[in-house]
Amino acid sequence: MGTVTSVGRARMEARVEPVYRLEGLTKVFDGTLTAVKGVDLTIQPGEKVAVIGPSGAGKTTLFRLLNLTVRVTAGRLWIAGQDVSDLRGARLRETRRKIGTVYQQHNLVPRLRVIHNVLAGRLGAWSLWQALRSLIRPRLHDVRVAHQALSQVGIPEKLWARTDELSGGQQQRVAIARVLLQNPEVILADEPVSSVDPTLAHGIVKLLVELCHSFHKTLVMNLHSVDLALAFFPRVIGFRDGQVAFDRAPGEISDDLLTDLYAGRVTGVPVEESPDAVTGAIRNCTPLLRSQ
Repeated sequence: MGTVTSVGRARMEARVEPVYRLEGLTKVFDGTLTAVKGVDLTIQPGEKVAVIGPSGAGKTTLFRLLNLTVRVTAGRLWIAGQDVSDLRGARLRETRRKIGTVYQQHNLVPRLRVIHNVLAGRLGAWSLWQALRSLIRPRLHDVRVAHQALSQVGIPEKLWARTDELSGGQQQRVAIARVLLQNPEVILADEPVSSVDPTLAHGIVKLLVELCHSFHKTLVMNLHSVDLALAFFPRVIGFRDGQVAFDRAPGEISDDLLTDLYAGRVTGVPVEESPDAVTGAIRNCTPLLRSQ
């Protein structure tokens, strides 16, 4: 039997499990609606990945599978080398704490002070008593870490403001600060800029990418805006009809590929008369009407 060389041992030690590995992943609702169909996918630690595709393509269901809020119907899902397809109870909760999700609707409590919404990122690790105490009177240490998280997203002065007094863009930054306090290994952002002004979307996507780079987090983002996906992500996955249509670097994604991805899903001006308008609408998410 041969011996393991120091080089071979170093290579084995350096081998890192993918953050996500999907094999034939499928989700069927009510026994009839197949939202995700046999998806094979691997995402490595530290990757920044955008997922694009038409509405109803199954992107949000895919994200719900990735953050373990819905169960797999068929296929297998591994997170950091662990098969999580059938996890339950404490092991499921422990794995969920490693995944932070930024949602389109923020999921903040409007009447609470910003600090309390940010500290909600710690709820998965706190006891009931710690959570209640934080609502009544946060510890000085908790105030400091919440302020630091808000500083990282650019709104430290909003620490004690009521959440419902903030703009939509500021509320999304609070949601990002909450995820930072959770300190997950991977951040899933499901259409994080769909409910904010388009002029703010660029800054929020840029912020998320830069934060994940600084803190060595894996980022997977579901985006309606093709332009934002191509501008900020080195890997873009096209998703259509519950399946991966393409998985490429931005420079490899042609206008024809995008037109195929959104074929039959754009509505607004006569496509036959203005093919360039179709490409522009796809990239900028401007609705078009097909001629009848």
